[in-house]
Amino acid sequence: MLDKNAKPGLNRYSRILLVIMGFGLTSVASVGAVALFHHMDILTFIASLNTKQVTVAELQQGKFKPVILIDVRSPEEYAEDRIGESPLVPIIDIEMGFGVKQIQSIVKARVKSDRPQPIIVLYCARGGRSVKAYKQLEKIARYSQESAANETNKIKDISLNVVVLSGGIKAWRQAVPAPKDAQILAPITLRSLIKSPSVTLLSE
Repeated sequence: MLDKNAKPGLNRYSRILLVIMGFGLTSVASVGAVALFHHMDILTFIASLNTKQVTVAELQQGKFKPVILIDVRSPEEYAEDRIGESPLVPIIDIEMGFGVKQIQSIVKARVKSDRPQPIIVLYCARGGRSVKAYKQLEKIARYSQESAANETNKIKDISLNVVVLSGGIKAWRQAVPAPKDAQILAPITLRSLIKSPSVTLLSE
């Protein structure tokens, strides 16, 4: 049985513990509210804090170039609206692995020794799926680097310089109406994008 002197100490620790728990729950709720505001789940929002991003204004100002915009939404969303003639590589394809090869092929078609490395700008509706795609590409890049370090004769895949369009196509459309896409993109994108019904590639 506890003596009378022990009870005040226990009560004090209980109050401290309750305060800490309350603070923790408040913090989680705050993060959840911010994530909801950005249309992301909590884990994706936390991942987005460590993701390279570019704003619509920065693209308009030409701070990043040359760029290749890649849409990671669904084919249905892509058919409704897209930024310029950006290629479609759905997030589901990226998560399954073969979408990564598609992106590498798109970049390889344009990499030349006399040209700077293009910046891949991933976009979705508001940013959540782009962050997931970014993390998947980051994971693949890390694995490729580790494998290349262990295999001296391994042919290395092309490295990808990837960023996420902050706010996605929703933010883009708030600043740029569809008829203005070509005018805004012309100075910063690699030219000669060609679309086909099955795949979108870069031509010479």
